[in-house]
Amino acid sequence: MFVLHRSIPGSPAFRRTKPILLCALLSAAAMFVPSANASRMDARTAEVVDRTNAARAEAGCGPLTPIPELERSAQAHAADMAAHDFFAHSDAAGPVLLRLLPRPGRTAENIAAGNASPAETFHQWMTSPGHRVNIQNCAYTGIGVGHAFDPHSSYGHYWVQEFTGP
Repeated sequence: MFVLHRSIPGSPAFRRTKPILLCALLSAAAMFVPSANASRMDARTAEVVDRTNAARAEAGCGPLTPIPELERSAQAHAADMAAHDFFAHSDAAGPVLLRLLPRPGRTAENIAAGNASPAETFHQWMTSPGHRVNIQNCAYTGIGVGHAFDPHSSYGHYWVQEFTGP
């Protein structure tokens, strides 16, 4: 069971969380400064991409290509959920993926929370029919994965996997 918790914009709680969110987003953005076109996956997110491509190969699908734009979007959403202690496909401004990636084509997002390891997170997605469908959808060609940790949040670890295709 997942419990959503989010602060109302303008409330004292929301004003207190802005510096945390800003630091989290700036930290996430700093990972991508050297080159806007280069992948910046760390070992955890790279493992999720590798596991995803292995599962896709078993289903007869081609591998997904990491897309820096999707990586930044996924990382920003994971950092936002951790900093604001909520778990959802959207934030106060609406659906995150569609808002951050206003581009034509297919898009999908898997989110998970509470698991520290990429293996546990990926197992959770693969045992969920809806998440598995996203992973093994041969129409998708690109991927971005984000991970954030906040020990003071409800779930600690937050994971986001974003997909795009033609």
